[in-house]
Amino acid sequence: MTVSPTEPLMARQDLRALHDVLEADGNGIRAFVIFREGQEIFAHHRADVHPEDLQSVNSVTKSVVGMLVGMALREGVIRSVHQTLGEFFPEARRASTDERVQRITIGQLLTMTSGFAWDERIADPCLLGKCARFDEAGARLRFILDRPLAHEPGGHFQYDSHAAHLLSILVARATGRPIDQYARDKLFAPLGIKRFEWLTDEEGNPFAGRGLRVSTRDMAKLGLVMAAGGLWHAERLIDESFVTESSRAQGIGGLPMDDARYGYLWWIGPKYFFAAGFGEQYLIVDPRNAIVAAVCSDNGRARKKNVRRLFEEYVFIAD
Repeated sequence: MTVSPTEPLMARQDLRALHDVLEADGNGIRAFVIFREGQEIFAHHRADVHPEDLQSVNSVTKSVVGMLVGMALREGVIRSVHQTLGEFFPEARRASTDERVQRITIGQLLTMTSGFAWDERIADPCLLGKCARFDEAGARLRFILDRPLAHEPGGHFQYDSHAAHLLSILVARATGRPIDQYARDKLFAPLGIKRFEWLTDEEGNPFAGRGLRVSTRDMAKLGLVMAAGGLWHAERLIDESFVTESSRAQGIGGLPMDDARYGYLWWIGPKYFFAAGFGEQYLIVDPRNAIVAAVCSDNGRARKKNVRRLFEEYVFIAD
């Protein structure tokens, strides 16, 4: 464990108490890293975890994709969140596709309000991994676009990793390179993130719904950019207005986080906003107190890790 000696006494006591909780056997938390005002003030890695180990962050990937959309907007290769799928996907104009799909906007993909009929709770081995069902060229994209619409686009929140995957392909078409290469050059390189992995679909498109692997400290760096309104050491990576929209409730949200609302691929709580992945992978950003916490956990639901409760009890600074 590391605890910054510059932290106020009460904060040090709270963080030492957090360390004691994390040391308990079988809690399922692999690493817990906290930054305040851009400086690391706490780091705990389980005995079997090296600080540089790459961690599967699962749906935290979605929030990183949201940041990359913001970067593409700043560059001008995407003009607006109001641009439609029809502008990027000629495949959406097929007779087999509901004509309303062409009018789904980037903003609706970011807010999970595309309108597709989908239930993420139903196990589908093809959802976020390569699958023989989609071996034919274009098969996965056709499947995503040809799903029926249960709601008019923009009117109903439905957590949908397939719809999020459209953003990976869209950013690639806008920038001329796969989203992992775009991330490497435009986002990760400035942050000093040198090692990462990103799972791809059958045609080499990195999944937008999951699949990113980074170290816990490097995940925290992504949160620092969001906490600073899109800046990294005075270098602007994302427009502040886009960060504001990302971290502002755009709708009521819903499953799998019933107690949070939703922004642009970020969950919005009453005290902070956060990225969340299956198994309790978390990137928590409290911009008011300049606090960022990155937490990686064992993948599974065998035991509830209570990461957000731990953050609120030991890290969050109340008014």
